[in-house]
Amino acid sequence: MKRKVFAATMVAAVLSILSSMTAFAQGWEKAENKWRYFQEDGTVAKNMWIDTDGGPYWVGSDGNMAERQWIHYNDAWYYVDSGGGMVKNQLLKLEDERYWLGEDGVMASNQWHQTEEGKWYYLQEDGKAMRNGWKLIDGDHYYFLKSGVMAVDSLVSGKYRVGPDGKWVH
Repeated sequence: MKRKVFAATMVAAVLSILSSMTAFAQGWEKAENKWRYFQEDGTVAKNMWIDTDGGPYWVGSDGNMAERQWIHYNDAWYYVDSGGGMVKNQLLKLEDERYWLGEDGVMASNQWHQTEEGKWYYLQEDGKAMRNGWKLIDGDHYYFLKSGVMAVDSLVSGKYRVGPDGKWVH
């Protein structure tokens, strides 16, 4: 009888301990129209990329997933779309501006980018594609249209010729 009482007491003690422990589910939860990511230990992830299906996604200092905004992280700029996912490998059009986001999601700056259609853009220091005018790049003058596309093999401003490489023909 003592054994049964002892065993029952032990089972009750173990069940009591287990029931007092909180179980945490790792993953995304939505509350008040905001998504938060709960880590394995039950804490809300903050100021970090969460790499899950469709991501990575950025969660800010408030723990909420970022949407439609620029993220500055490790000295680079990234953009997340309306679903919170990092935009990668595409020409991003925001209002009248164009930006190139590489395969790693990093915004390009001070460099050329050619699209699959063969159009050339020059991404300036602030990441915006040069538009509406002339730009001196590595000793040569190039003309960029309102769309940000480099003019090629044409007459621009009514009197200046650019060659097939986009350079001003003197």
